[in-house]
Amino acid sequence: MSGLPLDLIVVPFDVERRDTSAARAPGELLARGFPDRLRGAGFDVRQTLVEPFPLGQAKSLRVTLIGCAIAKDVALARSQGRFPLILSGGCLAAVGVVAGLQQAGIDPAVLWIDAHGDFNNPESSPSGYWDGMALAAVCGVSLPDLRGLVPGFHPLAVDRVLHVAGRAFDPLETGNVRRHGLALVPPDELAGEQARERLRHLTGAGNFYLHVDLDGLDPRDAPAVSFPEPDGARLDDVLATLGALPPPAAMTFSALSFERADAEEAERTVATCLRLVETFARV
Repeated sequence: MSGLPLDLIVVPFDVERRDTSAARAPGELLARGFPDRLRGAGFDVRQTLVEPFPLGQAKSLRVTLIGCAIAKDVALARSQGRFPLILSGGCLAAVGVVAGLQQAGIDPAVLWIDAHGDFNNPESSPSGYWDGMALAAVCGVSLPDLRGLVPGFHPLAVDRVLHVAGRAFDPLETGNVRRHGLALVPPDELAGEQARERLRHLTGAGNFYLHVDLDGLDPRDAPAVSFPEPDGARLDDVLATLGALPPPAAMTFSALSFERADAEEAERTVATCLRLVETFARV
């Protein structure tokens, strides 16, 4: 008997780069036997890879090509009744995921688990790093060039988004959050009734997108990440609170990094990824 149908969409890019530890992390997760662990947990795994693009294009075009490929794979998975699980080097893959869900006729809300806000624009970002603008891009308030380049992508209203487990916002980014009214659930409030009610309200109709930047979790549960931050959401709280919601339409794992992790830390992080899939990957 076949298992639960799951499409593993591998995106080996950190924004548009392939030469960072985060960009290499999806391949590391595969090399550590993640697909076989999924099969052992009862999933029928089909694996696709977002291929490298020709060199030499402008950065915005390279990001667009990646987003278009992600959108195509997500839309195909949904059209075939399969759950899209995206393994990405960075959070900007979310633009392609949202576009793919929209191409499949889904109007998603977004639950965004991340230690960082990802709600910068070029003016507020200390580094200019596009991945720190990913959620703002999903909401159409940053990186406007992406808006018209990824087919089917329509920015989401900010009231369709809930940011969970944030604790490392840039100084000017907090102004963006307040100005646009982005709703936040800090890690220490996740298990509370107010947070549960906000989650139920946002996801009551189903069809939400669950974006998991692994640094949103406490490093005790997911130490193999690019930018670890202490005092994150504990895995058991995330599973208990979000596991009671309807199943998401798609899920992303982003911002892993195994290069500074020892064997035990890497194993702990892979086990956390597996528990997340077992809880949320339902169709």
